[in-house]
Amino acid sequence: MEQDVTVKIPRTWIKGLPEEELTLKQIIRLGIYQYKVERAIQLYRDGVGSLGYVAEQIGLNKQDLIREARHHNIDPEYSEQTVKEELSKWH
Repeated sequence: MEQDVTVKIPRTWIKGLPEEELTLKQIIRLGIYQYKVERAIQLYRDGVGSLGYVAEQIGLNKQDLIREARHHNIDPEYSEQTVKEELSKWH
């Protein structure tokens, strides 16, 4: 599902970048992804829920968020049940 959005941004933000639609879409996609990661990590730090829960609420892949959390020096806490569920995927 797509949604049309019109945004005016300062020309200095895109100075030196190709103004091709595909390039601009990639920039927007990366920015949205980064925002979601930062928001999810903050929610996790605030104790809103586990990384899995926060990932689901924000719309991120759980494994991607865990990887991003580790880049922010966050080691996710795992319950015994989570470890069992993850290990069962490999068998």
